Amino acid sequence: MVLGTVSDSPAYVGSHSHVVLERLAAQALTAQDFLAAFKYADRRCRVGPPSAAHCYVLRAEANWKLERKEAALADLAEALVVDPSDLDANRRMLTWATGESRRTAAANLIGRDSNPAVLRAAIEELRRAGKRHWAACTIFDNHVTGWVAWTTATTVEVSLATENGKLTSLLEPDPFHPLAGMDVQATAFLVRRPPSRTPQTLTLTSDGEVFQVRRLAPNLSSPPSLRTDARRSTAPRSDAVAPTVIVPVYGDVQATLDCFDSLIKARASRKSGKDSFRILAIDDASPEPELRRYLNELAAARTIDLLVNPTNLGFVGAINRALENVPAGDVVLLNADTVVPPGFVERLATVARSAPNIGTVTPLSNNGDIFSFPAPNDLNPMQDHEKILEIDRTASTANAGHVIDVPSGIGFCLYITRACLAALGGLSENFERGYLEDVDLCLRARAEGFRNVCAPSVYVGHHGSKSFQHEKRSLVLRNLGILDQRFPDYRRECRAFEIADPLRPARTRLDRALTWSSEPSVLILGNQRSFAAVAEERARHLGQRGERAVLLMRERDIVHVRAADGTSPQAVALRFDSEAAIAEAGETIARLHPERVEIVEPDPLPQLVALMRKLDLPINPWLTAGGLGDTLTSLPDDTPLLVSSKTAKAFAETRWPDRKVVLQNWPTRSLQLPAISSASNTLAVVPSAPSPASLRLLRELADRLRRRKPSRSIVIAGATCDDDCLMSYGNVFITGAVAAGEIGDVLAPHHPGWLLTDFEEPTFGHPLIETARQAAIPVAYRDWSTGSVKARKGDLAIPADMDAAGFVDAVLAWVERP
Repeated sequence: MVLGTVSDSPAYVGSHSHVVLERLAAQALTAQDFLAAFKYADRRCRVGPPSAAHCYVLRAEANWKLERKEAALADLAEALVVDPSDLDANRRMLTWATGESRRTAAANLIGRDSNPAVLRAAIEELRRAGKRHWAACTIFDNHVTGWVAWTTATTVEVSLATENGKLTSLLEPDPFHPLAGMDVQATAFLVRRPPSRTPQTLTLTSDGEVFQVRRLAPNLSSPPSLRTDARRSTAPRSDAVAPTVIVPVYGDVQATLDCFDSLIKARASRKSGKDSFRILAIDDASPEPELRRYLNELAAARTIDLLVNPTNLGFVGAINRALENVPAGDVVLLNADTVVPPGFVERLATVARSAPNIGTVTPLSNNGDIFSFPAPNDLNPMQDHEKILEIDRTASTANAGHVIDVPSGIGFCLYITRACLAALGGLSENFERGYLEDVDLCLRARAEGFRNVCAPSVYVGHHGSKSFQHEKRSLVLRNLGILDQRFPDYRRECRAFEIADPLRPARTRLDRALTWSSEPSVLILGNQRSFAAVAEERARHLGQRGERAVLLMRERDIVHVRAADGTSPQAVALRFDSEAAIAEAGETIARLHPERVEIVEPDPLPQLVALMRKLDLPINPWLTAGGLGDTLTSLPDDTPLLVSSKTAKAFAETRWPDRKVVLQNWPTRSLQLPAISSASNTLAVVPSAPSPASLRLLRELADRLRRRKPSRSIVIAGATCDDDCLMSYGNVFITGAVAAGEIGDVLAPHHPGWLLTDFEEPTFGHPLIETARQAAIPVAYRDWSTGSVKARKGDLAIPADMDAAGFVDAVLAWVERP
């Protein structure tokens, strides 16, 4: 592919085109060609590989310069989702944003930026918000260095707690420090670290008030473990010591109260009267008085055991301190934002004891990465307590006896056997709090010969990222680098696991066994490959009308069943390769309480339609393409053909004059674009889907437009079969995939004067096409109505049977009109 840079010199782009796009966007910004910068940055954000934070920053800068300030701030927000620690995104957010977004950016910059001017601005923003002291530090093996700034304080101290005591230094203000000013005092510090095989803690205090604590990983390697005898013992495991559930507590009052309430109820559900597990809470210097009071009350009543950290140690430090206080028995690491069901510990323990080499066990959850249900690696909604109990009860039956090996467990609820702990010790202190140290432990366990498994018969609710949600992404990114160094093949193994998806059968069994909604539904038959957008759009329309839609999406000979509102079913598939499979599919469909069936693909699976007819369901086929397959044409003659627009109605009546055609208009989105001006020299193109035929037509159009009107350009909002080929023409730019709701935002900076759409095969009801047809600028399209539907003033309705050469001639003449 060839892209024209701001200096019109060609840049050849191949497998690394994303890198070139980033470079071109940066060059265009430097040259103050902000439209070009937006084009390159916008395309970069829409093509693979997944965009890094700086890609969104590039687009934000271009949007800001184009006076698209809301779009710029949205891009910065997206950049900070990808990497909350990104300096450029935070610097711009501090400058451009207001309110909480600005304050969050200021806080992010304090510990990461080294530019004094930026730090002064961040400190001033936080000072206006009521903050009184700030600090940043860099940790090395033999020392810690950093700076402290404060407003009003008599004494500021830095202390280092080691295994042999505490080293404390009083910090004096330095009037020459770059951060010092009229209202702020500041100074630098350096603290020497003695060698240690245990973690050290750095604490900064102002007039006795602790305002920053950092737990430092050991700077002396531990000797190799000699506890190999614990590794794969074949002796029966002793359950004389009940497992201990360890819960570190910091913030989010309500989620934590709910967690302990469910824990206490789960333990009380045991009929023998003997506690089936011990609860050990760690108050990790929680800033919430209500939480501290609640934990103390539970401890005073001997409902739980409680450890209180005088300073915040973070997740790893808190867990390791707890492990030191649990010398015997298995343990469960449990997040304080979970809701657990009765019997969860006993069932996890049963799985753990089912084989002597099992080291860790993880249950299913709504929010547990590969363990997520119903959709893996997704944030499924957190259910209420009763629904969590229902899902768990169902899982305990549907998946009883099933154990699935996994690459690693997840620490939202991680059962660890005593043998595994004896071989490994605690969590690694090299990980910052709360992310991936659990994966590291599991991978170390596997290296020692233990298995990590999933217990799909247990389900635990999990809010996710409650304790420090704003920092999650940056912590993950930092810790992932450490994990990659230790286990370089782990990510590749995870990708292979996701493709194979060994947990799919367990999710399907559970989804089938759950109670489904008794509300009447509309079944939408679509195609996963070519008509998914139309099916999703129809489901959206029905949802707006208050009807429950269930999508039955065909993928070859398998049909995936998914309720559009997110309720069950989500993980069920129908097969038709045997009489038994067809009978089971019929039972599944009956459970959906269907009122009618709407078919939005032209050639649905014959066995599926036959089953619908056998169930005596009303069948409503929609015209979504230029032809109807044998399955639809074989329906009874009195079956009406539904159409979504007047154009579709005219097409259907011409094509099938003897068939009853019924018009039911679908809602359409508006498409606002800038008013046409002297700068409107661009032809926008909105294709429905990539195809070889549309590629050939667009190549012809680009070539002839370049020769006849060099000042005209083409921008394609979407993707084609060969973006590189088309963009090599020099007058063509392709944005990459777009959704119907964002066409206007994508095209607006290009100031298009004309829009071409619906020029491929007949397509009706497609959200991209239907939205593009509503553009507030002249639109050209193939007239599938053969003149029955009058074109708007300025629009170009091209005869449907015109060949490609004539079509291009018509479009060129149209854009050349004065």
